[in-house]
Amino acid sequence: MTSSTARIGYATVAFLSVGVALYSFRFAGVFWNIWPLIGPEIAGVVKSVPFQALTHMLIAPIALLVGPFQFWAGLRSRQPALHRFMGRTYVAACTIAGIAALATAPFASGGPVAGLGFGILAVLWVSTTLAAANAAMQRNFVRHRRLMRYSFAMTFGAVTLRLQIPIGIIFFHFSSYGPLSVWLAYTSWIPNVIAVWMYNTLRRSRDVGGMQPAAA
Repeated sequence: MTSSTARIGYATVAFLSVGVALYSFRFAGVFWNIWPLIGPEIAGVVKSVPFQALTHMLIAPIALLVGPFQFWAGLRSRQPALHRFMGRTYVAACTIAGIAALATAPFASGGPVAGLGFGILAVLWVSTTLAAANAAMQRNFVRHRRLMRYSFAMTFGAVTLRLQIPIGIIFFHFSSYGPLSVWLAYTSWIPNVIAVWMYNTLRRSRDVGGMQPAAA
């Protein structure tokens, strides 16, 4: 991969992440009984478990908003204190949103199969993120980088899920989000994790000097 291709890829991921994160904050309108662009199936989940659902829907975008910038080498090298602050913010957001997602999963609009997929994602998301944070505290920065890639792959599932919705409706003729979510509960994040696994495998030989915090 050339440096220009990598920059374009990173910029695309960052742009999509920030855009989806900002769009997701629309759920704050629910506190004033405003439901902007919120479909009836998602609204049904929110009404069933408002605390759990809204905690996930309003905290998870924080992780999506700051996550891409943790991979910005220039920020890490020039502003290490900011990198650590944003990292702690990311870990806290993933942990809180992930626990809330696990509590919301049994009420998924796609039923128990969708709930299982989202529940598995929540458990893996929280555990991987906490393991990555622990690796950083242990100053094992090679392991920290690898695990954070997996963590953000799952965070980025919020983006891939939204990209897959029109594909499912237009090309696979799903009537709405509910029946489609049975598939999205798996397809929104498993391919991301596989892509990171391939990336980590390819660059394993380059991941040296793991005691250098700015070498990610």
